[in-house]
Amino acid sequence: MINYNVDHEQITFTFKEDINFETVRQIETKVRELEIPGQPKRIVIDFKQVRFIDSTGVGFLISWIHPLISDYQIRIINSSFPVKNILQICKLDTLVDIT
Repeated sequence: MINYNVDHEQITFTFKEDINFETVRQIETKVRELEIPGQPKRIVIDFKQVRFIDSTGVGFLISWIHPLISDYQIRIINSSFPVKNILQICKLDTLVDIT
């Protein structure tokens, strides 16, 4: 599902599965339960294990990330080419750095 880690430099969310219609409700519930601290101001979202994201997953990401961008520097890392391509087509790269 999701691992969550806070250290002195960043807050890291590591997604452990694809983000799609079948998984997004459970992922969203988990993410909304987590209390994101005010410090540090850097959030890293690790997509190393995400092989696929559909429109439901993209919608979730936008609704989760958009309120955070005014207070945090956010990066999505380790996204596969297909996932990165979908995020770029949906213009998510205008909100956050995607690598």
